[in-house]
Order: sequence, then structure tokens, then C-alpha cells
Amino acid sequence: MIKKMLAFLLLLISLQSSLLAQGNTVADFISEGIKLHDKGDYAGAIDLYKKALSLNKRSAQANYEMASSFFALKEYEKSIKFCDQVIAINTDYMDQAFMLKGSSQDLLGNQTGAIKTYIKGLQKFTNNYLLYYNLALTSFNIKHYKDADNALQKALKINPSHASSHLLLGYSMIIQKQRVKGILALYNFLLLEPKGNRSAAALKALEEQLSNGVKTEMENSVTITLPGNKETDEFYTAELMLGLLEASKKNETNKAKTASALFAENTNSFFTILGELKKDKKGFWWNFYVDYFYTLATNKHTEAFCYYIAQSKDNAYNEWVQVNMPKIEGFSEWYTNYLHKF
Repeated sequence: MIKKMLAFLLLLISLQSSLLAQGNTVADFISEGIKLHDKGDYAGAIDLYKKALSLNKRSAQANYEMASSFFALKEYEKSIKFCDQVIAINTDYMDQAFMLKGSSQDLLGNQTGAIKTYIKGLQKFTNNYLLYYNLALTSFNIKHYKDADNALQKALKINPSHASSHLLLGYSMIIQKQRVKGILALYNFLLLEPKGNRSAAALKALEEQLSNGVKTEMENSVTITLPGNKETDEFYTAELMLGLLEASKKNETNKAKTASALFAENTNSFFTILGELKKDKKGFWWNFYVDYFYTLATNKHTEAFCYYIAQSKDNAYNEWVQVNMPKIEGFSEWYTNYLHKF
């Protein structure tokens, strides 16, 4: 009887061990590790990923998640090590590994290495807009603005709805004193992200650029300064019109209008002028931005657009939309249909 009981207990232990072994798969360890990572327990997550790798050291996901947790701990050298493992395995998570490795190199002060990593990643993942964006961000931070602009334009051609690419492109243009281009990019960013800290800063920058170069000397005397060169600046005429539009705010007919109403009116005039200037002009700025905003203006949605993008400033949008809901609905429908063309 005792022998039978011992045999039964041994069988039970064996079955329990077998069930535990089945539960401790690579996928299980990774899944539990991700949960800990998401809770901020990066060290605990790493312990579980190590167990996953002890079962399968060539698990691309385990190596990538390990790299991600080390990155969160700011242990960038270790993050790079596991990113290299993912890249060497050459299956899944490679594009993320290139981005994470490049970001780690950037944060370690190795911008040249980061750029090389992003370029290497783009040779394999030619349509990854985030790799282009990361390449642009690193290039922008070391003041390689032309390289940043080129990468951002490629990112936006792949994903026109990537707000951060519009924002960075806008700031890059402003730094390079290409005001019209900077304004166009900021307008698009604010359409995609009208609320939040980034939006408030972008709207302030947009307003500053719209009024830049216009100075009121006396009550009825306005001076307009143009930063561009008539012979080389393809947007020189638009620069002039921006100055005239800003100066027109001082006209007697405009004094009773709200700042929001003037913003909408002048923006509509600006978009219309740009569209009329385009004619046979080609290139990223004309085809990507000018065509879009000119179409928006000709479809009479500029007013709704301007109130919508200024939400981070004040309560004007909420007040306006209460009595203009059909306009915002029409704008939303037009915008959705426009996006479906791509």
C-alpha cells in the first residue's frame, strides 16, 4: 500500500513538473516580461527575457525586448548588443532594432554611428518612415539641416500623416530662414496635432513667422522687411504677400475683427495666392503642401481649418464650433476623402 502511495506521489510530481515545463515557454517568458516592462519593472523584465533566451538564444523577439528594457534603463551599450543580435538573426524585429540601436548610439554621443545605422536599416527597409524620421532627427541635432530635410521629405511621402515629421521640417525651415516652407509644415502639423504642449509651441512659432518682418513705426506707418532673394527664392512673392496680409490687420476695416477671424481670412488669402503662383512649378513643396492647402481653400474649408488648429491657444474653437458645426463636419468629410486619394 505504501509503495502504491509513493508511486502515485511520484507520478503526481512528474505530471506537475511536466505542466510547469509546458507553461515556461519562450513565448510565456516574453509575455510576462513585457507586462513587467510596461509597469516600469525593467530589471524584472530582463530576468524573464534571460530565461526565454536560455531556452532559445536565437529568439528575435526576446533579444529585441531585452534591448528595449536595457534602453529604458539607459544602459545603451547593452541595448546595442542585443539590437545587434536581432539584426544578426535576420528575421523579425529588425527594423525596430535598427531604430533602437541608432537611438542608443545617438544618446551615447555617437551621432555618426547612429546615422550609419539608420542608413543601413533603410537599405533593407526602404519604406520605413520612422527610420527616415530618426535619421532626420539625429541630422537636425548636429545641424546637418539639408540631410534632415531630405530624410523628412521621404518620410512624409511614405506617411503624410506623421505629425512629428511635419513639425521637425517646419522648425528646420525656420532655422534656415525659409519662412514660407516653415509655415506650411507647421500648418500641417497643427492639423494633425492641434492640442498639447508641442501644439502650443508650434502655434506660437507659426504666428511669429506670419508676423515676421512687419513693423509698425507709427499708427499709420508699417515697414515690411523681406528676408529672401527675389532671384533665388521660389517663394519670394509669397513672402511679400505675407507681409502685406500682416500689415492689412491695421486697416480700418479689420480693426473690429477678432484675432481668430483675421487669422482665418489671411490664411485663406495666403493659401489662395500660393495656389495661383504655382502654375507649372513642381517639387516637394509645391506638390505636397501648396496643392493640398490650395485645394482646402478652394473648397472653402479654411475657416474651419484655422479654428481647429488653434485649439491649444484659447477657447475660440469651442465657441465657434457651437454655431458652426456644419462647417466642421464638411471640413472633416473633405479631409477624409482627400486622404483616401493617397
